[in-house]
Amino acid sequence: MSLSWRALVMLAWALFAITLTTQSDDVPVVHLVIGLIGKTELGATAGHAGLFGLLALVIYAALAVKLPGRLALPPAVGLALALGTITEFYQKLVAGRTASLSDLLANWLGVFVVAFVIAYGLAGSSLRQNWKPKP
Repeated sequence: MSLSWRALVMLAWALFAITLTTQSDDVPVVHLVIGLIGKTELGATAGHAGLFGLLALVIYAALAVKLPGRLALPPAVGLALALGTITEFYQKLVAGRTASLSDLLANWLGVFVVAFVIAYGLAGSSLRQNWKPKP
């Protein structure tokens, strides 16, 4: 996938994440997603972790077109963590929304799980490329 497509997917997912985390339940897409995952604490945690984990992944995919994987990962993680943190604090200003530490930690959990999986894949790829059979 070219940079322009990856950048478009990244932008679309970022806007989706911002919309879901900063708008009230009156917005139809927010209402739909909350209805799909449920209004339980577990549903909210899974939703936040999945949303920001995927955001980290699409940012990484966009950056990895121009940067080596090991150099694309830190800014992808930083951007996803920053966006997750900013949107969580912004919720204090939105009627019908509340900022919570559990949601913030779920945002971060999703980002760090995806970052770990990517880093593990990069490390395994590096090991496979450098492996030489013994004579």
